[in-house]
Amino acid sequence: MKYANYLSKFHGRIWIDKTDVQMSKMDIEALDTVSWGLFIARFHKGSHFMIEQTRINDEVWLPRQVNFKIDVRVALLKSFNMDAEQSFRDYKKFRTDSKIIGVSEAQNQ
Repeated sequence: MKYANYLSKFHGRIWIDKTDVQMSKMDIEALDTVSWGLFIARFHKGSHFMIEQTRINDEVWLPRQVNFKIDVRVALLKSFNMDAEQSFRDYKKFRTDSKIIGVSEAQNQ
């Protein structure tokens, strides 16, 4: 696999919903510094990422919460040390109508 050599530098857990066989939560931490490309990006040890999803209206899985704490250097120029948490809620279902038409029908309208 193309990126399998990175797996040994991460530790984490993934929770799978038994009913839908869908990822409900993922929690990953960098155990060592990880570099992508020669100068593209470098994630430092201790960087952490967590995403939690929930099933909405018994139809679709959408994010409920995303947390991350990253220490990354990009292109040897800029370092980012960010810690953020984002929650998602109050999803609304909506409907819309659409119709696929040909070019000639679009020109006539």
